[in-house]
Amino acid sequence: MGWQDTSVPFYYQNGQPVKTALNNFYKTPSMERLAAQGLKFTNAYSCPVCSPGRTSLMTGKNSARHRVTNWTNATSATLNESGGALPHIQAPQWNMGGMAETEIPLPRVLQNAGYRTITVGKAHFAPPSRLFSNPIHLGFDVNIAGSSIGQPGSYRSQDNFGSGTYHVPDLEEYHTQGTSPTDEKKKQNFLTNALTQEMKKQIKRAVDDNVPFFAYMTHYAVHQPHGNPDPNGDYDTYTVPNGSAFESGVQVNASLRTFATLIEGMDKSLGDLMDYLKELGVADKTLVIFMSDNGGDAPIQQNYSHNIPMIEKVSAVAPLRGRKCSRYEGGTRVPMIVGWAEVDPENPIQQEYPIPQNAVNHDIVAMWDIYPTILSMLKLKVPVEQKVDGEDISPYFQGDASFHRTQKIYHHYPHHHTYANFYSTYRERDWKVIYNYIDQYAHTDLWTSNGYTTAGRFPWQLFNLKDDISESNDLAQDPAHQVRLMRMARALIRELNQANAQYPVLKKDGKIIATAYIRMPDLPDVDSDGDGVPDLIEDANGNGLIDPGETDPDDPSSVVPLQE
Repeated sequence: MGWQDTSVPFYYQNGQPVKTALNNFYKTPSMERLAAQGLKFTNAYSCPVCSPGRTSLMTGKNSARHRVTNWTNATSATLNESGGALPHIQAPQWNMGGMAETEIPLPRVLQNAGYRTITVGKAHFAPPSRLFSNPIHLGFDVNIAGSSIGQPGSYRSQDNFGSGTYHVPDLEEYHTQGTSPTDEKKKQNFLTNALTQEMKKQIKRAVDDNVPFFAYMTHYAVHQPHGNPDPNGDYDTYTVPNGSAFESGVQVNASLRTFATLIEGMDKSLGDLMDYLKELGVADKTLVIFMSDNGGDAPIQQNYSHNIPMIEKVSAVAPLRGRKCSRYEGGTRVPMIVGWAEVDPENPIQQEYPIPQNAVNHDIVAMWDIYPTILSMLKLKVPVEQKVDGEDISPYFQGDASFHRTQKIYHHYPHHHTYANFYSTYRERDWKVIYNYIDQYAHTDLWTSNGYTTAGRFPWQLFNLKDDISESNDLAQDPAHQVRLMRMARALIRELNQANAQYPVLKKDGKIIATAYIRMPDLPDVDSDGDGVPDLIEDANGNGLIDPGETDPDDPSSVVPLQE
């Protein structure tokens, strides 16, 4: 689900929300309800694709550290590159088997603390041959419909939710194949609603047993396929006269209308669950965290050049540039809302965490913050063996205006995808740098499709997201910002080094011949710390690290005399 796949505005200008064409297109009253009684985050991030984001939620780690940097294969632990392999560069040997079995997942910690841990819906943590393909092994007491697959074969009960590899398991009572279900039955048994009913059953059992619960409601919606509308949505209302609400020439087709109904059905699930919590008498002590696992992938027409970086004429997440998997904000920035299922200022838990109502926060937060945050709220410690990248952001839920999470974040995608290729990004406050691995070799064409050539391209990009949220004005080669570029490039490299990240590898004649490490910008005259010694003299090998015999280009006291 994308940052703009909702009627809730996440885009702000001059401190005021901006209702975009996409906000006016989608219908998400339950998200509006949760936002009205809770806290909305406009700069929340996950990963570019699903398995990395979900693994980050379960481990509290950035994908560069847990090394599930791409989506895991539904059948085997093999290298998969969406859009086919490139001849001269490929992904490293990332954790193709999914989440490492040495991890201590969040549900296991909660299970050990006495929580009933429930997951209903998509899992996609590992291929079927690996332990964590079954969420039970992550510490879930209950797993319904979660397996190695990342998308359903079908959302319809008439198709038994797909067959073969992508069949959604455990939902036989909702199957209607071979019958002629009524319209009401189609609504009740559509996949999103079926999963919601299963979650209701499990929550009721936990309440009846008087045990606290952790419920991971993980819908397959709104992932592809986009062929069958959710009958709980109103397909006929999703029309845009002459395409005027979007950029000129963009029409609302059947796939987008279907996608909108999937959004609407998923939103209905949120409202149904909040109502049911109230019916059970536990809504006032149930925290709801709403978030997406990666950036948006709405089937909106894409007119772009195959020159990379791709220039989208229309973004599925406008005004953000890019979409799912992209190096740009549309690929990783996601909607996030946190609130109590029912507001009750008299409840002792809510007195400790009086989540501001109808509030908005513009700080950078991340999917991997949820792990340490939940444990902190429950007065539990992060296991010593579990080195997390996430930060405890619960002070936001206390209305602490003085609190700010560390305002930096990085993403690492050493893979080839239809929408993007081999990149790392680093954001610090309003500024963001992007490194494009296939552009770093001045005399080697690593990409030959559609006339694209790498020769002569500058591999770095620099954007000011406050002034340029659509990342349309690249400042990387602007002399006024070269010191900033050099400093942020080093910061990115050092973050990746600290996480022991894996890099793409170069190939020749089908054999791996080298690792494609990041190279610092070729700016020989920049002296970031003003000590009279250019950065690329202090960092002689240009790798952004401080190696033996080198000095720190960011520290004017770190100087050795130059010898002729």
